[in-house]
Amino acid sequence: MHVHTPAALTSPEMESQIAPAFRIAVHRAKGCYFVRVLDLPGCASRGATEVEAVENARAAIRTYLWIAQALAGDTATLEFEIRA
Repeated sequence: MHVHTPAALTSPEMESQIAPAFRIAVHRAKGCYFVRVLDLPGCASRGATEVEAVENARAAIRTYLWIAQALAGDTATLEFEIRA
């Protein structure tokens, strides 16, 4: 859901404090809800309700972004393939 904020209520300072928005897809399966963050490959969450799954997705996004920032420019210690 997008909420329009009138230009008079925004400023460059406010915009820098507004968290970025990410597109999600909510799925119902196996008796619970799953959320895929469409803008962040591999970022997903689950919950007993839609609301819980979305709230968990917020935490997953923060973790995903933190890890991406922490590893930016880092050289992997090991790289290899594994099977599931």
